Amino acid sequence: MKSINIGVDVGNYDTKTSHTSIPSGYREYASKPEIATRILEFNGKYFVPEISERKPYVADKTENDQCLILTILGIAEELLFIAKENVGKGDIQQELDKYDHIRLGVGLPPGHFNAYAAKTLNYYKEKFAGVNEFRYKNYSFRFEVETIRLFPQDFVAVYKNQHCMTSKKKRYYIVGIGGGTTDVVPVVNGQPDVNNCVSLPLGTRVMYRKISAEVQRQFGEILDENLVEDVLLDEETSLPDEFISLIKKGADAHFEEIINGCIQQGAKLSLYPVVFYGGGGLLLREQIENSNMLKNPEILEDVNANAKAYALCLGA
Repeated sequence: MKSINIGVDVGNYDTKTSHTSIPSGYREYASKPEIATRILEFNGKYFVPEISERKPYVADKTENDQCLILTILGIAEELLFIAKENVGKGDIQQELDKYDHIRLGVGLPPGHFNAYAAKTLNYYKEKFAGVNEFRYKNYSFRFEVETIRLFPQDFVAVYKNQHCMTSKKKRYYIVGIGGGTTDVVPVVNGQPDVNNCVSLPLGTRVMYRKISAEVQRQFGEILDENLVEDVLLDEETSLPDEFISLIKKGADAHFEEIINGCIQQGAKLSLYPVVFYGGGGLLLREQIENSNMLKNPEILEDVNANAKAYALCLGA
């Protein structure tokens, strides 16, 4: 039998593992839905990941079991990915059955570490105690979680990334732009300054809402998040030029609000190097690269870097 390291990064927008990503949202059913294919059957209930059901931001992940369900979905997606890679068109269930022990790595924003780390770790240990059994995509999963560790998110993603040049500096800032929040992490001599970390309510979902509201106000149309993303990622759309212009202006305004919020909290982004992490960093690439308020900004491209770092830090 096998033991495996799995890192799960439960974000406000997506839940990521080393190799997979699903929306941080799901719909719960009392009976098995007839049409859905990605169904998690757990504790007598059924859960289906859905983009439209992303959950509201909460600082304390133990307030309800949303984080637990998303973590289980992440584990299942990662185990399925690995099993399929190993056997190709062979017996996937037989390969899944080999993984009977898991070492699990999860994260919290560094700014929340002092307040919630012990509570969050105890929550995970309680929920994953004993043998864990569930079904997902018509496959059976059964394993014990032998180790659970909690890491400061964004910091480990940057610090453990060998391609990140900023992480070699003595002092720098990490700005993680997620779905619900923007986390600002000062790093000094290779360690996060947790007492001066801040979490601003300025994630990408806030930006989407503001842009959509402005488009509706001016043109009477309601944009979904995918269309906004396509424009900011310079992908082809059928939107008229005035919509595209308004979306980019909204992104400019949101980025300016992020920078001003960081400065108001004492971050000296114009004096020290800054590395941006998270999906928001990729969406706001143009604004980051054109900003005259940043010193040597770097964008970490890999949005799965948190989960990869968690797994790596668990060791062999």
